Amino acid sequence: MLSVSQIIPLAIGAFIAYRAGTFLNNIRLAKATGLPFTYSPYLEFETIAYFGTPLLRWMYRDYLLQGKGWPRWARFMIKDWPWEDKRRAHDEWGDCFLVVAPTGIICYAADPATSMDVTKRRMDFTKPPDKYAMIQPYGTNIVTAEGKQWQFHVRITGPTFNEANNHLNWTETLRQAQSLSDSWGKFGSRDLHLDIYALTLNIISCAGFGIRQDWSNDTIVNYDKVPGSHEYTFLQAITTVVHYIVPILLLPTKVLLWTPLRKGAKAYIEFEKYMRVLINAEKEKIEANDNYENLDTKGNLLTAMLKVSASEARNANKGDGGSRKTTFTDDEVLGNAFMFFLAGYDTTANSMIYGCVCLALYDGLQDNVVEEIDRVWDEAAKEGRKELDYENDYPKLKYTLCFMASGSHTNCPQYEILRAFPVVIHLTKMCWKPQPIVWRSGKESDDAPHVLPAQCRMYLNTTGTHYNPKYWSDPYKIEPNRWKNDAHGPTSGARKPGPIKGSFIGFSEGARACLGWKFAEVEFLAFFTVMLRQYRIRLGGDVSKSEVEKQIFLRCSGDITLSPFDNVKLALDKRR
Repeated sequence: MLSVSQIIPLAIGAFIAYRAGTFLNNIRLAKATGLPFTYSPYLEFETIAYFGTPLLRWMYRDYLLQGKGWPRWARFMIKDWPWEDKRRAHDEWGDCFLVVAPTGIICYAADPATSMDVTKRRMDFTKPPDKYAMIQPYGTNIVTAEGKQWQFHVRITGPTFNEANNHLNWTETLRQAQSLSDSWGKFGSRDLHLDIYALTLNIISCAGFGIRQDWSNDTIVNYDKVPGSHEYTFLQAITTVVHYIVPILLLPTKVLLWTPLRKGAKAYIEFEKYMRVLINAEKEKIEANDNYENLDTKGNLLTAMLKVSASEARNANKGDGGSRKTTFTDDEVLGNAFMFFLAGYDTTANSMIYGCVCLALYDGLQDNVVEEIDRVWDEAAKEGRKELDYENDYPKLKYTLCFMASGSHTNCPQYEILRAFPVVIHLTKMCWKPQPIVWRSGKESDDAPHVLPAQCRMYLNTTGTHYNPKYWSDPYKIEPNRWKNDAHGPTSGARKPGPIKGSFIGFSEGARACLGWKFAEVEFLAFFTVMLRQYRIRLGGDVSKSEVEKQIFLRCSGDITLSPFDNVKLALDKRR
């Protein structure tokens, strides 16, 4: 019988032999594709990368400011490595290349044609289940669903993003931004970043869940008394969930309760309690009255989703539903509401922060945005209106729209801030059987189709695409005019004949493109129409423009979505 001292080295040897075998097989599969490839000890989707990435980002925080990207030995082991690396790997290996490790193969693409091809073939390229498992704490939702299950989820959630919700989002953002501005006038800005996060939390509480929140004089956020058996108010719970969102998504709640992060676990439990009570209350009102609307928050996503679900169920009862599933369970409602919250809060807040930093950095850019916002306010005043409204004024903010978004050449808006600072670094896909891809390197010898092996991951590199000089002239420059089109094409800043399909993938493309793009656009514009009407943004402290540019272009925090590594100090000067 073997002793423990003999079993351990045998087990280690067997593991090494197994890994060596899988590595050699993956190399063979990579060669068969005809694509350029390189190697890495492990890949960015592995558990070790999730824990190793924060350490490497901290170790190389000063090195990254040199603008050299990641050291080659570590590059592909770091989660979301392309932000700091920009185009370096693609300049070396091409716009489409493979990274091979013992655990698998990733195909990285920064090519518009490849992006359009992959995003249109949603049945051939699906989302990796291991990567998306952590964002479905209540089960499958609109982001994680695939196939017929996705069709069912989009049938219920798609109609909730409508003009009624856009109107609510616009008016609530104006109200929240004005309250924040009033608070700044009395007490000054405690921290622009924290204020923006609090603002977007208040907005998603209202436009997302129908719960209106207000600002208070002392602590900005108004924490009411804790009701009944709860340990937190709703806003305290949702704020704490945001603060602990990464460990909440990575670790089971039962495990978190036994760690120093237990506060986040408790808040997560509280958030679920509040949401289930809210869901049941809204369902009862809808069942009692088919035409029910929450008059204070008409158009909020939660109520709209429940109404669509109830309508589908009624149609099925009349014989229109067939054998298909027609209505959401409470868990599915909660799961999708959680995704609305996760996507609608964090991504928009970070886009606003990057927008504020860019306005502070580039005076000419801020001058142009302020000039347009003042003109729109003045026109509203001539018409006898003291407030801007969604129907009349939102369409007039054309330059500001180009700063954040413009009219589209696809079915999705185009964002200059999101082009330069894409909130999602990769669009992650996976093929479960061999799949050909569209890509041409330009070489005559490269005309043969490239077939990816089964279980190969396809990562559409947002950063590598958005900073590709073949499609974006001077890609490091924040230039809203590159999105302005007239009858003859772009006015300036863009490579004629303008951005092509697939060269901007900030909201993905195809059927799985982000449902909430207009929600983010409306919130962004409404916020700046209030803030820049009354304040001008500038850099705070003693930091120089060049130092701030390095901070925002060369490093990131490594959180779920792109956000600055450091809190950039900004200051506000009163305009009127």
